[in-house]
Amino acid sequence: MSGRKGWPQLNPIRWGIIGLLGSSMVLAQGILITTRATASSTTEDEQVTVWSIDSPPCSTNPTGLMTWDFDHLQRAFATRTDTLGLGDCAAYLRTGDRTTQRPIFLPTPTTLEKYQRQVNYTSQQWQSMDAVLPEIAPFPELHPQGRLGNVPILMWHDILPEKEVFFDITPEELEAQFQRIQELDATPVSIAAVVAHLRTGAPLPEKPVVLTFDDGYGGHYKYVYPLLKKYNFPATFSIYTKKMELVGGRTSVTWEQLEKMARDPLVTIVSHGINHPPDLRELEDEPLYIEIFESKRILEERLGIPINYFTYPVGHSDERVEALVAEAGYHAALSMDNVDEKFASASPDLLKIARFGQSRLEEVIPEAWGGQPLPRRDGGFNFTTEIRKSEHEAEGIGLILITGGRPETIHANTRYQLPEMLEGTDVVAAVDGAFFSLKYLDSNVLIGPALSRQGRAFAPGNPSENPLLNGRPLVLISPTAVHFIPFDADLHNTAAGIKAELPKVTDAFVGAAWLVKDSKPRTYEEFGDLFDFDAARHRAFWGINQAGQPVVGVTKDLVGSVELGEMLASLGFRDAVMLDSGGSTSLAYLGESLVGYTPRPVPHAVVLYAAEGIVKPGVTEQEDEDSDVVAN
Repeated sequence: MSGRKGWPQLNPIRWGIIGLLGSSMVLAQGILITTRATASSTTEDEQVTVWSIDSPPCSTNPTGLMTWDFDHLQRAFATRTDTLGLGDCAAYLRTGDRTTQRPIFLPTPTTLEKYQRQVNYTSQQWQSMDAVLPEIAPFPELHPQGRLGNVPILMWHDILPEKEVFFDITPEELEAQFQRIQELDATPVSIAAVVAHLRTGAPLPEKPVVLTFDDGYGGHYKYVYPLLKKYNFPATFSIYTKKMELVGGRTSVTWEQLEKMARDPLVTIVSHGINHPPDLRELEDEPLYIEIFESKRILEERLGIPINYFTYPVGHSDERVEALVAEAGYHAALSMDNVDEKFASASPDLLKIARFGQSRLEEVIPEAWGGQPLPRRDGGFNFTTEIRKSEHEAEGIGLILITGGRPETIHANTRYQLPEMLEGTDVVAAVDGAFFSLKYLDSNVLIGPALSRQGRAFAPGNPSENPLLNGRPLVLISPTAVHFIPFDADLHNTAAGIKAELPKVTDAFVGAAWLVKDSKPRTYEEFGDLFDFDAARHRAFWGINQAGQPVVGVTKDLVGSVELGEMLASLGFRDAVMLDSGGSTSLAYLGESLVGYTPRPVPHAVVLYAAEGIVKPGVTEQEDEDSDVVAN
């Protein structure tokens, strides 16, 4: 598309990656287009396919497809209308022969400069043009991958020169908050992008935040809207329609002002009902229907845009209210709870998305995270991402995961508590590793052969014990890849035998068992006669997720291996291996133990170092001795 008059000049490769990544770049003002061409440029007669989760026809057409010629697309783009969902578009292509489709992200002219700073983040975090496009969770469920991020949605009410109640703020205070958002390197995103993230798990920028303003006060147009344009921040405004008719009291935005705001792709207008009743749950069926359905109809008719979201007055809802919101055709609903504020990913579902009061901005933005990269179709690895700790719970079982960085092992000269073992190293996180002999209190003899870059050189396993380990996962780690292969005592008890499997291997050991293999949890039958595999115990594990990142972790509660494998598979593990567990289960992060007890000292650990840098682009299977696709 280079050279087409009126279109921004973008690097087709870098912006192509961003387009494929989806919600990392389609925040409030973008569309994803793809052509069926294989050439490096697009011709005038090519057809363009546009697909958007949060724009018609996606709400009514399961395929979500529209086809436009370039002239039509360019006219819609130039006029910045909502014809293609501009201002409410989070797009992922899912049709036809993906191998011949070339995705391109097209930001609107007013947002190009803002999004340019996301290029480096995206190109570093995303490694492959051959992405696995995300599945959409059934409405109103959240995608398991969408629950991994931390997206704070902040809520403001009136903005006025002199505060009248404690939650009012002045225009000067609001601008100071916007400046602080910039200082914290956060990226405001649209509610559409967050809903897309929650439904697909596709990542948002590194520190996303959503700005919402409730009740349609006059200060929203007079003070907030100019600041949004000044800082190029998208925001959501919750409007109840009777507000414009009220006389006296606090000021209100007018219909004319609202129409102007609605035309700006920085702004998303959502329904807040008609009368802002204090509790929708207390309304009879007919007035409740009017609040939910009629407010949508009125706003759509007056503003000429789709109204895809609802905000519950005072945050009150129940199953009856939420069912009507879904029936009315809203894509999601915003809530609030002064007692139990949460990140959006911790919401029950899309019909009750949690928010924080704006006073908690300083507290929650440092915890913001856009989520993991999308799964890789190529089976490759990514050892270039930031290390992050997260906690998860399913059916009363808690897990602590630490994801990212570069994996290695430490084989110590004796047994230590993990924080003690890590003293004087640059290790960010560690989990106890291979099983070891308990014959002596200071023994560092492992069960099975081991190789460690940090610690002992290759140590063969006991020849009499090794055959008992046949079939268990042999873990092989190199600077750019990890292999999990069945251990064979006849082949793998020498350094040469280990290197034959992975030429650049730096670390190797034998794990207890696979918990997840090729993205599938192991069954009871596949554990065979492994001792105590289904006993309820504290468990330690490590593996590679579907994005190719290393992950170490432990359970906070007692659990069997089959149940643990099912949990890890649901959290996006591609492969996971059980480590020494029970009394040895230990996990350390930034030098501190994360388990609530004193574990048995251990001589071996799987560790994560901070990434040393981005793997050089263009590395291929043929060029890498590991025969693995690495980050590119």
